[in-house]
Amino acid sequence: MRTVIKTSISSFLVSVLLAFSPAIAADSSFKTHNPDGNKYEFGRAYISALGYFYASDQRWIKMPPKKKFKGDDNKIILGTMEYLVQDNADLRVAKNYMVRYLGMPNPLMRKVADMMIVVCDNEINLNNKAKFLWQDWLNLKALGKPSSDQEKLFIKAQREVEVKRKDYDKQLIQATVLMTKVLLSQENADDKGHLLAITDKERDRLQGYLDRYGKEMLDWGLKPGQTALKASVSVIREVLEDPVFTTRK
Repeated sequence: MRTVIKTSISSFLVSVLLAFSPAIAADSSFKTHNPDGNKYEFGRAYISALGYFYASDQRWIKMPPKKKFKGDDNKIILGTMEYLVQDNADLRVAKNYMVRYLGMPNPLMRKVADMMIVVCDNEINLNNKAKFLWQDWLNLKALGKPSSDQEKLFIKAQREVEVKRKDYDKQLIQATVLMTKVLLSQENADDKGHLLAITDKERDRLQGYLDRYGKEMLDWGLKPGQTALKASVSVIREVLEDPVFTTRK
């Protein structure tokens, strides 16, 4: 079955992503490619998009097909296929939150929007592939008991899907790390680049949007073993909650 919710980030990925230090805000190239403007709106859209990843994860956590249709293999397969269809519906909504930002003058904002859209498209295609695999398996079962070789090929194909899913999860985390850099201001920033291009009220609102689905995820920053969603929430939460990050007056 789908195992994306179990995907965790490695120590190596943590070290790579932490290289995107807030200090880059003081870099002239960063200032050129991340001008202020529309940053609260972008942060709100990105956080809202992540909410649809959360909805998808919760579907599989709270009532997985194996539990919902326990003892009925065919219904489990059909339920899995239906969940994949619902996942794709959520992913399309998440993608739509980002589409308008592809035309923004901020190059870094466009980059992050494009990364999120690519993740959504890749996940949708992967879900379609997984659904077709389950459909083929269901068709084989309808013809009689699948052979050992057919079962091995099916399991191999499913594993390949999950390997790809882990890659896309890493890409989502990378997009989220860069999104927090979009929130940094290039105007009047200190030498460590800790000034956010949002007001206190906007900061509180973004925390409110995050708490709509992330109130149980209270960690700050990237840690090995986190799921892609938990890692994303933790990265955003650190920037919004750590007092070292100040806001515009």
